[in-house]
Amino acid sequence: MKVTFIIHSSYLIELSHCYLLFDYYEGALPPLSPEKPLYVFASHSHPDHFSPAVFSLPAPGQEAFFLLSDDIFERRVPEKWKGRTVMAAVHRSYQAGELSFSTLRSTDQGAAFLVECEGKLIYHAGDLNCWAWDSAPLFQQEAVKDAYKEELSALSGKDLFAAFVPLDPRLEQNYALGMKYFLETVKASFVFPMHMWEDYSVIPRLKADPAFSPWAEKIMDVSKPGQSFDLG
Repeated sequence: MKVTFIIHSSYLIELSHCYLLFDYYEGALPPLSPEKPLYVFASHSHPDHFSPAVFSLPAPGQEAFFLLSDDIFERRVPEKWKGRTVMAAVHRSYQAGELSFSTLRSTDQGAAFLVECEGKLIYHAGDLNCWAWDSAPLFQQEAVKDAYKEELSALSGKDLFAAFVPLDPRLEQNYALGMKYFLETVKASFVFPMHMWEDYSVIPRLKADPAFSPWAEKIMDVSKPGQSFDLG
């Protein structure tokens, strides 16, 4: 499996027989083989997670599927691709081509995705995160924490190969709280931070924190768009 960071929360995964592209809205993609199907996921309609530009990404003749959270207006899907598009509701399971996936409810908008493909489990959180803003009243922060932990419980006991999890510096002292709860709850071989707003310094900061030492080797050192990781 090869993973390429595109920008923000967008990652491209190349497997033996297909590509998975998550939350693309802009940025350069590496060359794609038209022989492999392309599965495009969009977790919600926010412009830093979805753009209609995704519908022009498949090469001529390339098989493609578009797996979109159902908060994205269906009228944005070109007629050409309507038969290859799933408008995914939360807490549901779906089959598309050679993969299956299920959805979790975001604590912001839309869905998170748990994908099973080629014998591997892959999780992309979208905006499912512990959005405990410093400026919010404590009761709101506690409610957000509880809602996030409840959604994560659906992943407990699963063995994820790769996970893509927000690490947002705008949350200030709580920037890593969602990541912490995730790592405490879920087993994952490789964890890719995302939603960093191009502030990649939060990753070495996180890995230097003794509280994260049990998981530091699993957290990938993302530092720039276009960076690729060969996971074997």
